[in-house]
Amino acid sequence: MKFRALGIVVCATALAACNPVTSKDAETARADLTVHSTDFAVLPCSKRSLPGACVHVLAGGKRVVFGAPAGMTLDMTQASLRNTDAVMLLSLRGEDIEGLDEMRNAAWRAGRESSLPVAGPSGTGDFLGLLNRAYEVSDALIYVEDRPAGGFDAALLALLPGDGEQVATVFDTGDLRISKFETGTDRAFYVVDYVDHTALIAGCGIELPDSVTDGIDLVLDCESNWPTADPVFVFRDGVVN
Repeated sequence: MKFRALGIVVCATALAACNPVTSKDAETARADLTVHSTDFAVLPCSKRSLPGACVHVLAGGKRVVFGAPAGMTLDMTQASLRNTDAVMLLSLRGEDIEGLDEMRNAAWRAGRESSLPVAGPSGTGDFLGLLNRAYEVSDALIYVEDRPAGGFDAALLALLPGDGEQVATVFDTGDLRISKFETGTDRAFYVVDYVDHTALIAGCGIELPDSVTDGIDLVLDCESNWPTADPVFVFRDGVVN
């Protein structure tokens, strides 16, 4: 038994020597997955299974989260919480919104400096108002005891344009544009445009016409394989910033 164990160790050592994984190889692999400000990439909200769809879109130096299931903030860094530019709700069903209050409160405590903008299907404005009111007492206590860097108003959720409209541009920086399309089922899907490339993001319960997906570079819907670990690049500028 001792000789057999020794043989296994020798073989394993020889194999490692013949196929070493150098730190340079590891650094190269990590660099290949680095998302730069000029890229257009989609990342999972978490590596763990969440009750609803959720992804981060990084493009043009912005971070926009699509979907707000419970647990959406568990794997987010303080920097990503603080620097999220907006949240897009896929529906007003529980599995798609139960994490929004988590996001609201965690982003504020992480040092967010302004209200968190949110878009979603018709009725989103009423929902945000209810959430903000529900946390009035909590916000006051946290502000007095912890003094989050962004100040009291940074705790609030803010409504983006287009609430109640079937089709609307809800986020536009000039080079990054996000359009919302409602389906009449308390659900919405979004088309994200950046540098002549597009991604379509929709949750379950939406039937997308073929005409909608024509010319789209990346479609994420109920039948898609959503990213679970590494970023999916819609467009890579190739410039290291």
